[in-house]
Amino acid sequence: MEGLTWHIIWKCSFIVGFGVILLRWSGRKSIAQMTVATTVVMISIGELMAQGIIENSVLRSIVAVALFVAILFLMEVLVLKNKWMERWITGKPAIIIRDGKVDEKQLKRMRMTYGQLEMRLRQHSITRISDVKTASIEVNGELGYELKPQAQFLTMKMFEQCMQKWGLIPVNDHTYVENIVIETPNIFTESLELSEKDGLTDNRP
Repeated sequence: MEGLTWHIIWKCSFIVGFGVILLRWSGRKSIAQMTVATTVVMISIGELMAQGIIENSVLRSIVAVALFVAILFLMEVLVLKNKWMERWITGKPAIIIRDGKVDEKQLKRMRMTYGQLEMRLRQHSITRISDVKTASIEVNGELGYELKPQAQFLTMKMFEQCMQKWGLIPVNDHTYVENIVIETPNIFTESLELSEKDGLTDNRP
């Protein structure tokens, strides 16, 4: 029994380690960035790894996992090289909002309700659909959007441009003053004025 336990531990460690190495070689992507094809391959790899642990077929599982990772790598290369393959394998974004109006047909194709769309917009701090210029469901299921100019968030660059337009110049990171040109007095003129006031000016011809 003890020998069987160590045998299972060895198989688990070996298959998991081999799988991690292959997946890191195939490319670094989070779960949120996976496409449909990538997700299918990952699920298949997980199933094969589990079969290799349960059954006495470690070598066959390793070969099958390596084959799946090679197919995944080949698919990613084809996607990078060919636009038609990219559209066929990964798909393309579905635009669901245009100029502040929801495309009901596209929303139904995505099997998404109006409430679910509003929830996703609120997660991006968007409270009004009319503020959205375009919004799309990306190939990985995430929401992509572009706001109308009047609804865009204020950036530091935009703030500085406004300050310069209003004639204000920065003093430090948080303070702006009006851009007024102050004449610096001449030290010789100051000395002469003080001398005249004290009656010490030499008036000799």
